[in-house]
Amino acid sequence: MEPEHVTDRLFGFFERLKTMSSIKRFGTLPMIEIESVASHSYNVAIMALMIADYDDELQVNREALLRKALFHDFEETILSDIPHPIKHRFKGGKLGQLLKEIVPELIENEIFKELPDKLKHQYVRAALSAKEDLEGQIVAAADAMDIIMTSLRELKLGNQYFDRIFEVGLGMLKKYERFKFAKLFAESARRYKTRGGELNGQPTFSDEFVT
Repeated sequence: MEPEHVTDRLFGFFERLKTMSSIKRFGTLPMIEIESVASHSYNVAIMALMIADYDDELQVNREALLRKALFHDFEETILSDIPHPIKHRFKGGKLGQLLKEIVPELIENEIFKELPDKLKHQYVRAALSAKEDLEGQIVAAADAMDIIMTSLRELKLGNQYFDRIFEVGLGMLKKYERFKFAKLFAESARRYKTRGGELNGQPTFSDEFVT
């Protein structure tokens, strides 16, 4: 039986979870197709699993992998999504350094605070180590892959603001091309962009109905 305060406060966590669907990514850039932190986290989880499943030589704990992927940006339910340039280039990266101090504290003390201890301890560990060890590196690769995927979609829709973001994503992913699927993804993305993402260049289910 859980203490009374857990029952009283539990739904606060689910309010925060639901907030992920309304937090916009790339907040300083105009977007044609808005992406939320929730959809990004889902995409990262799927692509992380694909990286693990594609390469039989990787000894991956898939349960840990998915926990890390799903919670890797959960602090943004409080902080919102802060674009990479603002964190790492503005004022010499002071904000990024400050966030490195703040985020672990938020993870440990705030974003899971309403949960029963059994869940809280598991999720805190997953969030704190989201980009660490093999599973964390796969999550980081999948994170970069989603930046590329979002950029290609925006470019295909005519949003040239994402041309530079595409290159940033490729640069981030290059660090993880030892993962076979990440390398395959990067090469496919380059070819797709070179063709201009034309509708008949690489059909998708949605493209088949566009005339």
